[in-house]
Amino acid sequence: MTAPAQSTAGGGTARPTAVVFRKRILPWSETFIAAQSGAMTRYAPVLVGYSRDPSGAAYLVGRPQLLLDEHSRFPALEKLLLKSAGRAPRRWLRAIADTRPAVLHAHFGSSALPASRIAKALGIPLVVTYHGMDITVRAKTEAEAARRRAAFAAADRVIAVSRFIREALRAAGCPDDKITLHYIGVDTTRFTPATAPRSATEVLFVGRLVEKKGVIHLVRAMAEVRRTAPAAELVIAGDGPLREGLAREAQQLGVPARFLGVQTPEQVQQLMRRAAVLAGPSIADARGNAEGLPITFLEAQASGLPLVVSTSGGTGEGVVHGETGYLFDPGDEAALARHLGALLADAALRERMSAAARAHMVAHFDLATQTAKLEAVYDDVRAARTPRA
Repeated sequence: MTAPAQSTAGGGTARPTAVVFRKRILPWSETFIAAQSGAMTRYAPVLVGYSRDPSGAAYLVGRPQLLLDEHSRFPALEKLLLKSAGRAPRRWLRAIADTRPAVLHAHFGSSALPASRIAKALGIPLVVTYHGMDITVRAKTEAEAARRRAAFAAADRVIAVSRFIREALRAAGCPDDKITLHYIGVDTTRFTPATAPRSATEVLFVGRLVEKKGVIHLVRAMAEVRRTAPAAELVIAGDGPLREGLAREAQQLGVPARFLGVQTPEQVQQLMRRAAVLAGPSIADARGNAEGLPITFLEAQASGLPLVVSTSGGTGEGVVHGETGYLFDPGDEAALARHLGALLADAALRERMSAAARAHMVAHFDLATQTAKLEAVYDDVRAARTPRA
């Protein structure tokens, strides 16, 4: 167990504590939560959840964490009571209270209701960030829709990570005056262009191999790209249930495709520094699940990597079409092939877009700047809870 403690800067007054809630702390695919909390300067983050996910443990070394599993003799039972009866486990709650929390920030809609019960017991405001499928997938039953409305009612502020997610929240019944559009930033001091020359042939995809990622359209587009760029190759970092079918399709079409499987964030960073272009062929799947705004696209641009991504969901909101990359309609394989071919054929174009992509991230998506804006949201919800004289 990592003992929590309020932080001080230069021996001054302790910063107010921001409890950052996620059920499992933290999958490697959610290390953007670790990055965001680590970039806080006016609040001291304490990560709170049910259990530890070892895949992201390396990004939380030395970070204060409070896990239900480590503060309960019967964690499964207490999780059930929290979910069904709204009763927060006492030992765990006392440990959280000992950090003198000022605000609770839950990530993903699935965490909103349990987080709301903790926030209510502690008497602190609740901020909930919605990222994607937690709100884009249609509610299957009235009971599920009611749970969403209850989460909106319990939250003091609801953060949408893109304009697309903001509209999905509105459609689901979230009051407009509770919604704040806030883009999660990317660490532009960590994600930087390499000094070594880039590949002129590698098209990189990073993500899970599931329907909404649209990788089948990328494989088919690559067959067309290779008519004019025969050396072009596809590099796929990620895994999922569609891997076997995608590999078979690539083989049948004669597309050289390297399936690397799941890569660590460090490995992905190196792939971004080497590739010629990153492709994001996302679509909305059969359930309506669509992307919010993939952090991968921001990290790639900060690394100086031009993008060719679809406009599905919020995917295009971080891209300036024709300057930092190209946008195309979801599923339009001809447009995807045309844009990839244009970039692979023109080194000067890639270089211009690389510089523009990097500059765009520094100016508009820098992690330190965006996290400062998040801390201002914390200030606002706390001020709104403060009784007026």
